[in-house]
Amino acid sequence: MEDGPFLREDIHCLILGVVTADSSIDQILMNRICVDGEDSTEKVASLVRRSGKVDVLMLPSISLGGFNIIDPYELHRELRLPILIVNPKRPDMRMVREALQQHFVDWEERIRVFNLMGSPKAFHPNSRIRTYYYAVGVSRYEAESILRVSLRFGKRPEPLRVARIIARALGELSSMKALGRM
Repeated sequence: MEDGPFLREDIHCLILGVVTADSSIDQILMNRICVDGEDSTEKVASLVRRSGKVDVLMLPSISLGGFNIIDPYELHRELRLPILIVNPKRPDMRMVREALQQHFVDWEERIRVFNLMGSPKAFHPNSRIRTYYYAVGVSRYEAESILRVSLRFGKRPEPLRVARIIARALGELSSMKALGRM
């Protein structure tokens, strides 16, 4: 699952998921969430249920669409699926906390999930690649086995890498339409 680009004044942004099977794209799922809203957990769960084919849910972050926070524990309870949050960059919790405090009255509720998750684990499948992850509903061994198989072309698991490419392209297409260039 990935979010598409958005502007500060946008109300909604795209979320897009890529379901893969045997190294091939099997499905592309799309919806939209409120930028800095509170609907990402519900919308992600809805997309996964609609697919009916997901074995592991991968997310690039605990938040999509700015600070629309996803609760991985709630997703795991609802969907009964392992949840992996995978990103090549280690989150800077000091900066996250400061941004939340500065921009949100309900910052304490929004940071709750970040605090529950703790520090991400580092994964080094080889000497060139390092990525960070959180795992919910799956052991460290199983999570790293999944990552080892899905990290083919860099630091992002293939479903997240492809979802990111498609979401960015659709966002660019949307911007071009808005500017009358299409």
